[in-house]
Amino acid sequence: MRSLCWLFIVFVALLPVANGALAQDAFRFAVVSDSLAGNEWKTEKCTDENSGVGTILPVMVQHLLGIHKSRPVSLILYPGDLIAGRRNRDKATVAECNLVQLQRWREIVSPLVDAGIPIRITVGNHDAESTVPHRVRCGQHNWLYMPDMANFEALVKVCGDMREGVQGPASDLGWTYSFDMGSMHFIMLNAFTMFENNSFSNETIKWLIDDLEKAQTDGRTIFVASHTPAFPGGTDRIWSSLPFYDPTYNCEGYQPPRGIDRRNQRDRFWNILKQHKVVAYFAGHDHNLQVQQVEGVWHVIAGGLSEELDPLNGAKQDKNSNRILYDGEWQNPRALELWPWMDDQKSYWGYVLATIQAERMTLEVYGTNTRPQAPDEIKLLKTFELRGKR
Repeated sequence: MRSLCWLFIVFVALLPVANGALAQDAFRFAVVSDSLAGNEWKTEKCTDENSGVGTILPVMVQHLLGIHKSRPVSLILYPGDLIAGRRNRDKATVAECNLVQLQRWREIVSPLVDAGIPIRITVGNHDAESTVPHRVRCGQHNWLYMPDMANFEALVKVCGDMREGVQGPASDLGWTYSFDMGSMHFIMLNAFTMFENNSFSNETIKWLIDDLEKAQTDGRTIFVASHTPAFPGGTDRIWSSLPFYDPTYNCEGYQPPRGIDRRNQRDRFWNILKQHKVVAYFAGHDHNLQVQQVEGVWHVIAGGLSEELDPLNGAKQDKNSNRILYDGEWQNPRALELWPWMDDQKSYWGYVLATIQAERMTLEVYGTNTRPQAPDEIKLLKTFELRGKR
């Protein structure tokens, strides 16, 4: 009897260790985006104002490191707009200035890399495009789009090691690729090439389907990321997201008058994700945090590292009031979940953290609606059950 009692005591004493071991088995990855500074039109030197990187990124890095100490993070996805870019300032070319800014970005995120957390990136419009000397008229507006090959070369020089795996089409310049981590499969898509803007070419879509089919056959849990949203929630960037784009179109008739309807192409892409049981699509571009569940696939915007936040479509702060995207509605009527509209319609700085453990997948949203100066100001805002139940 005494031996049984001792056995029970030893079993109880080991429970915390066992629980800790189980906790370590969880796979976590963060998604952060849009760390660009908001002053690209005001500064004269590439080294001015934090070298094109916003002041929010260092705070988020420290917060992520704090999470990592107690709950190890295995991966960070970074879907674009690392820097402000787009101007040459005191350099001869935009690419030369981008090199300075990218090196500053790399310096800021280095504590995460030093902690053993791999970062995987793809391209945003600020990383790729050049406004000198390219301008295309679009109605009454200048369209600032035209990627410069030298900008991609700058990105490779500084961040070329932050991509790996199966390469996509050559036309995507190395920034469309996929890789596996454990039972997970991740796909990073470049929506900004020399030939496409805010969209994916037919060649990329074909590669995506083939890659998804293989991952599905292998029984992997699939996540996809790119810079531009499929269901944008801020009117400031509706015209430059997946549903709308054509720089040669007159653009009149839209408020603001930019873009042509590409919702059919967006739906083709979304149906592909649905058909292949993708868990979530992660994007940036909108400068805030948004979570939607659209017909079984989660649509998550993690653009909360920008210097300035965008208002949500239909919020009091939204001065554009563009309803065309959702057929007269302020929000996406196809969404089952629609946060933060369903709570407070506030815009937040922050990022998201996904956890996969056994059959359960959760998404934690960390952030604040006041400009953060220190990591302890970042709070858990919301938790979503991506799959499985508590």
